[in-house]
Amino acid sequence: MSSSRLRLPLRLLPLAAAAILLAGCTAGPLYGARGIDPATGASSSALTAMRGRVSMPIAPTRTSQVFRNAMLYALNGAEGARDPIFELRYSVTASDQVSSLEAGTGIPSASLYRMTVDFELVRLQDGRPITKGQRFAMVPYDRTQQLYAAERAVIDARDQAGKAVAERVLSAIAPVLKREAENPAPVTPSK
Repeated sequence: MSSSRLRLPLRLLPLAAAAILLAGCTAGPLYGARGIDPATGASSSALTAMRGRVSMPIAPTRTSQVFRNAMLYALNGAEGARDPIFELRYSVTASDQVSSLEAGTGIPSASLYRMTVDFELVRLQDGRPITKGQRFAMVPYDRTQQLYAAERAVIDARDQAGKAVAERVLSAIAPVLKREAENPAPVTPSK
């Protein structure tokens, strides 16, 4: 066998490996279209019906509000929750940790902002929690001796952490919401 006949398949090996790995990929956009509604001809997905159906309690702090705003936008878009079926209950904690000091002065020069969210998705019909967990995000930022710049850096780090942790919580509850949309819980008569 000549070496030129072996080189062509070896060059295609990474492409073939990528094709094999991606063949099993089932990820898609959260509210993306999966099929066509036969009645209207519009694109639909199981999660499209859930848009606007998840409510969240009022945030007690500004840090919690940053997470809540990002989460509500991810769940419901620009709309408010209408006739909610689920409630996403949450508790937000945040910390600021110095990660670097200036040599000689000992003044902090860099920090890590960590936001942690404990969450529980509750079906309002029966008050039953259907999933719960904890997610966090860490955002590094530079500290400075200028007061305004230092405050702005903390605010920006908090905003970035809120968006990042909201994405992580969303990716944790999205499969549960999809399952609930495809197989809704039966209505139980009240006693």
